[in-house]
Amino acid sequence: MAKNTNKRIPVKWVRDRAKAAYDKKTECYICDSTKDLELHHLHSVTILLETWADRKGYDISTDDGILAVRDEFIEEHRVELYDKVYTLCNPHHVALHAIYGKAPQTGSEPKQQRWIEMQREKHVHGEKTVDYSKHQSLFSRFI
Repeated sequence: MAKNTNKRIPVKWVRDRAKAAYDKKTECYICDSTKDLELHHLHSVTILLETWADRKGYDISTDDGILAVRDEFIEEHRVELYDKVYTLCNPHHVALHAIYGKAPQTGSEPKQQRWIEMQREKHVHGEKTVDYSKHQSLFSRFI
């Protein structure tokens, strides 16, 4: 197979193909903000892809390798890619990743979902959900 000359990571090829079908909402699920919205997957797409490719014995280290199998991956992971997602504003998205890491571990999905629901409930009752100053240094990593 051809060497990956542009050093593009495989998950970006998957996201490029999948993003046309994403259902990104017009407001943050937690606080209803309409600014700086991002899509959060409960399942790390990177971890899903790497685990899947390893299990199947696929070489996704090259552009040709990932392009040959990305449609198969997307089809097999439709639920994780399209259903188990939330539209979050950047501050809430960054706060979530500050807790669960850049690529949340497999198995943390129920905890992430519970955190999102708790933050939403706090918002409904008028409580501050994100201490922006506490996470300021983290914001720059995700913007």
